[in-house]
Amino acid sequence: MPKFPARLMREVTAVAAHAAMLRDVLADWATSWGLTADLVRDLRLAVYEAMANVVAHAYPRHTIGLMTVIATRDESGEVAVTVSDIGCWRKDKDPGRDGGRGIPIIRAVAPQASVTSTGGGTTVRMVWPGPLA
Repeated sequence: MPKFPARLMREVTAVAAHAAMLRDVLADWATSWGLTADLVRDLRLAVYEAMANVVAHAYPRHTIGLMTVIATRDESGEVAVTVSDIGCWRKDKDPGRDGGRGIPIIRAVAPQASVTSTGGGTTVRMVWPGPLA
């Protein structure tokens, strides 16, 4: 019996330390459901990239907002993870800062990935079809 429920939800402040902690919680959740080591690695990477985008871009500088991570595993073995915020994409990137790799990385490791942005926030949804164990 897995030590985590089939649906895991966490809402935390959008800071780097919480993103790192949630990356590890999600890896433990996926492992407890018998997902392969390769899939756990891909899921961990993709979800962390989505959370890092929230930390870096969702809220105005010197403002801390919320991010929500929801992971589910259904009867067919499909795993879906959403990372969402209630911010507004920041346009004030640092001029010398590299960036723009998060979404391509997510799309490279998640068989299905979508990004939905509205005035009320952004949601990244990633899906790995089952069976995954």
